[in-house]
Amino acid sequence: MATINYGDGDKEFRCTAWTQVIYEHEFCNDKNSNVTGDIIGDVMWKYRVSSKDIEITPEGELITTIDYTRENRPAQMRALWAMLKTAEEIAVEDGKECEPVPSYEEWTKSLLKCEADWGEVSMQIGQELQRGLFRSGAAASEKTSKFKA
Repeated sequence: MATINYGDGDKEFRCTAWTQVIYEHEFCNDKNSNVTGDIIGDVMWKYRVSSKDIEITPEGELITTIDYTRENRPAQMRALWAMLKTAEEIAVEDGKECEPVPSYEEWTKSLLKCEADWGEVSMQIGQELQRGLFRSGAAASEKTSKFKA
C-alpha cells in the first residue's frame, strides 16, 4: 500500500473502486451543494481556457496560463479521507491491526495541527487516483483491493 504524509506522519492510503463507493456514500447527500459524489469528477478538475488566459507572442507562439489556485482543495481532502478509509478497510479485511480513520469531520478537525505541503499531497492524491482507477492491467498485477462490498 502507498503511504502519504500530510503533516501527521506516514499514513497508508489506497484508491480502488471501493474508494468511489466510500466517497459517494459520505459526500453525495446534499443535492444543493457542488459536491457530486463522483471522486473523479470532483478531484480531476477541468480547466477552461478563456481569451484572458492566452497570450500570443510577437513570434506567433501561443502561451496559455493555467491558474492552479482553481484546484479543488476540498475535493482533494475528501478524496484523501476516502483513500485512508479504503486502506483501513483493506487492512481489517486482511486481519491486520490499524489505527481507525475517524469521521470526516473529526479527521478534518485534526488537520488543524498539521502543516501539510498541499502541493505534494495534491500530486500524491492524483497519482493514487490514476493508479487505482485508471491503470491498465490492474487485475493482472494482483495489486487490486481484496475488499469486496
